[in-house]
Amino acid sequence: MITLSIATMLQQYARDFNCLSDQDRKTRQRALQKLSALASSPQSELDEAWEQALRIPLLKLFSDTVEKNRELAIGLATQLVPVLGPGMLRDSLPYLLPVIVARLASNPVAEEGEELRLQLLQLLQLVLERTGGEGIAPHLPELVEVLSASYADAFPDSKKAACALTKAVAEQLPTYIEPHCAALVKALQPMLAHQHSRVRSVATEALVALLLCEDSSLPEVGPQLALLVSDRAPAVREQAVHSITQLLVRMDGQARRGHSARLLPLLLGALSDEVDSIAKLALVSLDRLGELLSAPPRSEEHTSELQS
Repeated sequence: MITLSIATMLQQYARDFNCLSDQDRKTRQRALQKLSALASSPQSELDEAWEQALRIPLLKLFSDTVEKNRELAIGLATQLVPVLGPGMLRDSLPYLLPVIVARLASNPVAEEGEELRLQLLQLLQLVLERTGGEGIAPHLPELVEVLSASYADAFPDSKKAACALTKAVAEQLPTYIEPHCAALVKALQPMLAHQHSRVRSVATEALVALLLCEDSSLPEVGPQLALLVSDRAPAVREQAVHSITQLLVRMDGQARRGHSARLLPLLLGALSDEVDSIAKLALVSLDRLGELLSAPPRSEEHTSELQS
């Protein structure tokens, strides 16, 4: 049922909604700018306007021929997602995700603007936060397409955003992402040797998140973990020590026993790191792992303490 306030909103912005499909580039741009005011609307009113008049024309502008208009369209969606009701947002995923896949996962990539590719990944992260894992689970194959393509993005910030999104998805949807982990690990591997140390660090975090969901790729990436423990950048070495510790602590008992011979020597090697804080971190990690590996199964509370 459309209330008076919703009807008033639809009437107030009717021209701007129509102008989103106008042939003139400037007209589309002005409409996008004016519609940013909708971000301050009550949720119920915005939901109705979004579904009836805004969703389809706005998402079409993600592929506008004018880069500025694409930027404004993505920016407007990013403004509105926090205001939309969770139910409306979930119902919009079949519209939103194919559009983002088309912009990011095509070969060659359709979105030429590197900052816009970054904004699309950040929009996906926001959608995941708003809908929760279960809301996005049915669309995971589409999301995996985007992640795999974004690992290979030439823009380092997009690589980092893809890693952050990978970690969030793995933590929220470990069961759903399990069948995709091996393929994602393979696609992610080149980032572990990226020229930027920050990319190597966040890629290591994403790698561990995937391995904790499904560990069959660990023998393959073990040599790269060994290289990360001796990386030229101290921050990367520290992240590698922390990540290896997390793997050993959080794996189930059988997986831990199966991989300890591969991972423990990496921590032992870190004991001689030239940076004292990293050597100490390795020592503390080994001490805690020794307790875990030698003691009988303990409570979840004790395991949680070790993870910290």
